[in-house]
Amino acid sequence: MGRETVTYRELRNTPGRVFERLAEGEALSLVAEGEPKALLIPVVDGDLETAMDAWNRGRALLALARLQAGARVAGTDELSMTEVIEEVAAVRKARRKRER
Repeated sequence: MGRETVTYRELRNTPGRVFERLAEGEALSLVAEGEPKALLIPVVDGDLETAMDAWNRGRALLALARLQAGARVAGTDELSMTEVIEEVAAVRKARRKRER
């Protein structure tokens, strides 16, 4: 089953219906011009802090997945820890040189 969607127009014209759908506990993809633009998630029991924490953790996981995919493409996912440390040191040295 695909993710449920809501268009920008639906959100603007009938926000009550969108809120009812969110109240059912499902996330909705906000679509504009045929492209997903945002993810609407329900805030359970008004606990915005926990919802924001979950969103931030999700962002971190997505960033990690992108880094890992980039490393696989670049072939750097096979570096040893020693090679990683050497690479970090080289980048830091170059950065210090540029900042002078």
